[in-house]
Amino acid sequence: MTSPFKFLDSYTKEDHDIFFGRETEVEELYQKVFESKILLVCGVSGTGKSSLIDCGLANKFEDSDWLPVSVRRGRNMVESLERELKKVALSNYKSAVGSPQSAKKDLTLGQIVKAIKSIYLDHFKPIYLIFDQFEELFIFGDREEREEFIQIVKAVIDSDVQCRFVFSIREEYLAGVTEFELLIPEFLANRMRIEKMTGKNAIQVIEGPCKVHGIEVEEGFPEALLQKLNPDSNEIELTYLQVFLDKVFRLAIDKDKEKPGFTNELLPQKITNINDQNK
Repeated sequence: MTSPFKFLDSYTKEDHDIFFGRETEVEELYQKVFESKILLVCGVSGTGKSSLIDCGLANKFEDSDWLPVSVRRGRNMVESLERELKKVALSNYKSAVGSPQSAKKDLTLGQIVKAIKSIYLDHFKPIYLIFDQFEELFIFGDREEREEFIQIVKAVIDSDVQCRFVFSIREEYLAGVTEFELLIPEFLANRMRIEKMTGKNAIQVIEGPCKVHGIEVEEGFPEALLQKLNPDSNEIELTYLQVFLDKVFRLAIDKDKEKPGFTNELLPQKITNINDQNK
């Protein structure tokens, strides 16, 4: 039996049946993505920003209504963007954009806009460029890379191409984004802060996947688990919760492979170091 918990992985569109506790945030995210061509999703690390976008938001759309293109910086943000655009292009990518201007720089601003327009015509649905862990541009990138990238964003939003940007960023790096306002004054105007999950919603995170997978949950187990994970606060660290739920699942499987159950006896007396739970 496969674990219904994600451990350290984020949720994807295919995980919609086990994604619980974020209905309000998903609906708000869906509404805000239409308010501007740019949406900034921020929050502290571990609040589930990627899962909200890749699973929650993705499942609000019909496949015919959007074309998501996910981009991680890698070595260079612009290079990664061009690489991901090539992956979704159905027509000949080089024919669509023309010849590169030089060996050093693959595409001009105009060519990138032309490439995105070509991809739109290939699929005939709006393109959503999703930049996960956008803070990497400020941690590892230099000024030249940032300036080149923001010029691309500016060129795309000023064009008539059906394309929107979604940036997911740790909130401690929001100050770096302000430099983009010099070229795009509205860059920070449309944003959504993701808060830590409350205990009430965290109970859904525990009980929901268990119900889907036929795992019995003893009365009082969710509350007891949350109390042990974070005894002094109603806010829950989702990463810690997923790691520990995966561990409890493996303990339950070891106890009864045919009909595992989450019982209070599977909980330790005290969780002394949550970082040890993934060992």
